Amino acid sequence: MDATIEHLGHVLVVAISGRLDTASAPVFDAQVAPLLAQPRPRILLDLTAVTYVSSAGLRSILQLVKHTAAHKGRVGMFGAPSHIMEVVEISGFPSLLDVYPDRTAAISAAA
Repeated sequence: MDATIEHLGHVLVVAISGRLDTASAPVFDAQVAPLLAQPRPRILLDLTAVTYVSSAGLRSILQLVKHTAAHKGRVGMFGAPSHIMEVVEISGFPSLLDVYPDRTAAISAAA
């Protein structure tokens, strides 16, 4: 798992690649923790290159959603491959965060 962070004004785009699972979720949590030191109004997760998400990965995303919401922000995601999107939908995440079909739509909505 690798996470790349991109600042686009008040929007933070976190591109995740590889597996987000029991082994890599703590690494992801550690990478985003410094970014949460100050409230972020919009965080977008780019899941285009994610190959697998386990319950531990979903928990990491949920923690990010809760922290951002507690500071009056919102998390969105885009680009999830169909097998990842199926896990996201079954887990009920579309009710917790904004889901966009692609980067352009996500950034437009966040602006």
